Amino acid sequence: MNAGTRAFFSRHPLFASAVLMVAAVAAVETAGGFWPWGLLPLVVGPLLAGWRLGGVCAVAGVIAAAGLQARHDAREDASERAVALAPDRAFEFKMVTDARQGARIWTGRARVVNAVEADEFLIGRDVRLLGAGSELPVAGSRVLAGGNFLPARVARNPGNFDEASWLRREALTGVFLARGDRIEVRTTRFAKWRAGVRSGFRTAITAGLDDDSQAAMVIRAVVMGEHPRDSDRLIDAFRHSGTMHVFCVSGLHVGMVGLLGWAVLGLAGVPRRWAVAAIIPLMFGYTWLTGSGAPAVRASCMAAVFLGAFVLQRRPDALNALGAVMSLMLLWDGRILFQPGVQLSYGVVLAIITGAALASRIFAWIGREDEHIPRDEYGPVRRASLWLRRRTAQSFAVSTAATAGSTPLTAYHFGLITPASVPATVVQVPIVFSMLGIALFSALVHPAAPWLSRGMNQVNAVLTEACVGVARGFAAAPGGHLRLEGGGPELIVYDLPYGAGAAVFFDGNGAATLIDCGSARSFHTHVLGSLRRRGIHPDSVILTHPDGGHLGGGAPVWESLGTRQALLPVASARSPAYRSWLEEAPAAGVRTGFATTGNRFDLGGDAWIEVIRDPSHVSPRARADDRVMTLRLHWRGWKFLFTSDAGLGTERELLDSGVDLSADVIIAGKPRHETHLDDDFLDAVQPLVIVATNADFPPEQRLDPARVDYWRSIGIQVIDQGASGAAMITPGGDGALRIRGYVDGAEIILDPAGR
Repeated sequence: MNAGTRAFFSRHPLFASAVLMVAAVAAVETAGGFWPWGLLPLVVGPLLAGWRLGGVCAVAGVIAAAGLQARHDAREDASERAVALAPDRAFEFKMVTDARQGARIWTGRARVVNAVEADEFLIGRDVRLLGAGSELPVAGSRVLAGGNFLPARVARNPGNFDEASWLRREALTGVFLARGDRIEVRTTRFAKWRAGVRSGFRTAITAGLDDDSQAAMVIRAVVMGEHPRDSDRLIDAFRHSGTMHVFCVSGLHVGMVGLLGWAVLGLAGVPRRWAVAAIIPLMFGYTWLTGSGAPAVRASCMAAVFLGAFVLQRRPDALNALGAVMSLMLLWDGRILFQPGVQLSYGVVLAIITGAALASRIFAWIGREDEHIPRDEYGPVRRASLWLRRRTAQSFAVSTAATAGSTPLTAYHFGLITPASVPATVVQVPIVFSMLGIALFSALVHPAAPWLSRGMNQVNAVLTEACVGVARGFAAAPGGHLRLEGGGPELIVYDLPYGAGAAVFFDGNGAATLIDCGSARSFHTHVLGSLRRRGIHPDSVILTHPDGGHLGGGAPVWESLGTRQALLPVASARSPAYRSWLEEAPAAGVRTGFATTGNRFDLGGDAWIEVIRDPSHVSPRARADDRVMTLRLHWRGWKFLFTSDAGLGTERELLDSGVDLSADVIIAGKPRHETHLDDDFLDAVQPLVIVATNADFPPEQRLDPARVDYWRSIGIQVIDQGASGAAMITPGGDGALRIRGYVDGAEIILDPAGR
């Protein structure tokens, strides 16, 4: 390693230590074991920073790597033993975070402090605690609960939440489901006081506003980091404009609080050293008020290290401050490194430290002085203009550096690139700074002058309109955001709970069509996340029948996907979600139409779909499963028959009609009230493969194993989604068709020569 590199690390020894720790921890995690990768720092350290400094840093790196492996081993052992415990074991927990209420249950992070009816190996370990039907526990509450540990849920669809990996990253031993009749919550006075302070702060910053209004939701999101429910469209505006960091409490907000404190203390004439000493607890106090979110805690710690140099009358070093916080984090628990939020936080900070100076040269022209007028002759207007232009240039430089640092990570983790983030952030930061300052002032005066607090909140409500407008404007700008497209053409048949159904066809060139959308819940938790992660953006939707498990809840689909057109099966139905497709979708700009037998629709990529049966002749009072639109997809010489939830009645009707039913693959749901895919129907179709839904609950959605065995016995290959999860269907370059189970990896390859 050259002398310049060694000199650089000798000036920033804590940063050198952090670099070696990151390398060692990443190597151990990637390789799946400590040996020999955990010893990597011993080789790299002396080369990087010389024998003395490099040796010390190398030892720290090895310790971090060994600690990571030890934590992995201990956690995995504890997790296996916890799941193996007999049900209805009782534990006493201490809440680490406030529990958050969901649709049916509350959830929060809790630490086991006593094993009432179980072995003590779990004491001191953190778990995800789920409960219902009791007082909502807050941080510090003691919860005595009986229940059982649940196995970590496996991601059954591509791009879905992998609970096992998440538990590992978050250092959680497992998930404990408490029975509603066996939960006792005990909250101390101090815990109640802390919860009351936070609740009072939350109330004060939105006093005078409708609690469910957009203004209140945005204020709580910007000031407290609350994510409003059922607001995908609002959140997408900030995500697509690259300003999601202003929509949640992050390091940006902590820095703004520090600047506000600096300004106030400066006006009060407080000396710099004492002002800095006061700002540090101010930032930590704000972090605590907003729920001690990980990004805010990290930012507060780094700011404390950096500003502490002023208090100790030492020259601050941003790289050393960053290295110190990262080193402590990795020594404490290296698993934190693999959280996307951690990578983004430190990646952006590193990019700003190393790149802002370079970026400032690009925008220096904005803040240049007039060469023909001496500075002493500037008037008030010219001075103000120069100050504003220099601040703007600085904002552009910092925003550019931050974007450069975050883009690779957001592309990797979220499949999104946001060129608009540079100008959008420059515009948003002053708005958010003002909102934060007004909210803090409102909370301060609320106990003594609630009328003044309400007035300030009305001003903030106006600023929220500007904040949302800026986000939506930049998100909608041409080229403002780019989603990374899926790799190649594919058909994904999703595996959804409770018998819900959805599939997506992607032609490999940007065109995609969603065939059914799942239920309202499964669309949000399974389908939408998968589409976003894989970079698939369907603007067309085909609904096979008016069943709630296939409609995605209606509005959430077109609001989240930007749906432009929808093909519907019938003109009326009792389902509220289906009526929203009939009545609300056109008003939202979605072109809707009704299919008739024989219609053909181009899907792109040499694929087209035909309607084999439209259910318009079936009575609106009939069951939804009797009003199924049967479809056949033609794709690169292969044919796929979508029977959805059709039962024997629909199959008999199709057979009696004499229509050609031949297909290579049947994609079948499970009708609730009758059987399906009988011998006569299979004889007419002559399928090579059946992809069959199989849900554990409710019982009528379970696929009879004997039926699967029978299909296989007559030469039909079966993808049982109860075992395989999603079915991933891709064409091969030689004309073959590959069908793979996402969970079990079971694979079927169809050769065109063998048909």
